[in-house]
Amino acid sequence: MADDCRFPGSDEEEEIKAEINMLKKYSHHRNIATYYGAFVKKNPPGVDDQLWLVMEFCGAGSITDLIKNTKGNTLKEEWIAYVCREILRVRTDITTNVTA
Repeated sequence: MADDCRFPGSDEEEEIKAEINMLKKYSHHRNIATYYGAFVKKNPPGVDDQLWLVMEFCGAGSITDLIKNTKGNTLKEEWIAYVCREILRVRTDITTNVTA
């Protein structure tokens, strides 16, 4: 798992660890894909190793996928309002937990 992984030479190591810790802490939230774990796929010398995150499958795709699949590549105002509200719910919940 990523806790035991080392990222030799990676300037982003602390950022990666912080992101994984956030996923561990908040993936129970209904608006965040569930985090199951992470591992480093070792590659041959000369090829960078890869960090793989194991997450819940979101069959509906991303917001980008949703936009690409709509006529004219635009979202209805109601959909935008819904997405913004749900993002703000996550932000509020995370901020409340951090300051509590």
